[in-house]
Amino acid sequence: MKTPKKIMNEEIKKYPIFVLNPFGKLIQTHSIQSTADYDHSQFHLHHFVEYQEYEKDKSWYIERGIEQKLILMKIKTHEQLHFIAVENLSDEDFKTKYHIPRWDLIFNRKHRKEV
Repeated sequence: MKTPKKIMNEEIKKYPIFVLNPFGKLIQTHSIQSTADYDHSQFHLHHFVEYQEYEKDKSWYIERGIEQKLILMKIKTHEQLHFIAVENLSDEDFKTKYHIPRWDLIFNRKHRKEV
């Protein structure tokens, strides 16, 4: 589900923003100050922890040192991340194609790296 622009603009002010580069690296950016600062026909801004889940129980994440962040990525990557592409990649194929594990881009308790 897409987060409304009004809410996303509030999220942009609260959390650090990273860009996923073609080499699978997350690079922090300060150039995005609102939803007007990126091309919505090419990119999506993605919550590391699903918005509704994080809002429902922020203290659980904070107690465990799991920080919310926003990640700017190409739409096709975002679709693959959420398994909503026409042909979905396996976790292994996702890592090969995008040079980063899927679970480094989206929080999942089952795939969480213990700290």
